[in-house]
Amino acid sequence: MPRSLLAVAAFVAALLAPNTSAGAEDLHTYDTRIAGALALLDSSPATAPLHGVLDANRVRIQFVPMAPGVYARYSVARHTVEIDERWAEADQFTLAAVIAHEATHAQDAVSGYLSSGGSSACIDSEIRAFRNSALFWIDRFGGTGKVDPADDLERQLNLIADRQLRDPNGLEELVRQTYSAQCSH
Repeated sequence: MPRSLLAVAAFVAALLAPNTSAGAEDLHTYDTRIAGALALLDSSPATAPLHGVLDANRVRIQFVPMAPGVYARYSVARHTVEIDERWAEADQFTLAAVIAHEATHAQDAVSGYLSSGGSSACIDSEIRAFRNSALFWIDRFGGTGKVDPADDLERQLNLIADRQLRDPNGLEELVRQTYSAQCSH
């Protein structure tokens, strides 16, 4: 069990990184990879409102090269969800779970919650983001997660979903611990 907690903690830490971008490839809603993932978000009760938030606020989604261990991020300054380019060919369910996480941050940013709530708003946004991606994953794959995950990202999503089901308070505490220093800036 401690090994899975370390894996979840590593995933949690990897999602928050400096908002820099180099060599970005813009993806528009007509891109089939992103369009399919957004359609999946629409079909899940936990994530259905997120696509509308992205559209209403003209939030772009793009793949960019990222440092090892960084999966994705939301750039407040650019109104952009950035996903590591190594996930460009990921399963649409996996992309949808990543977008659910980052779209939660977009929702919190455009509502003004992040700018007015300080470090507690930052941590609360992370908790909601992890919960939204976990609830989407559970909705799609059930309580056992995705059978035969294809990569580290899918294994991490399985672990986070499992924690949400079995110990939601533990997931919240893990996110609080992981993000406390990063959210205090």
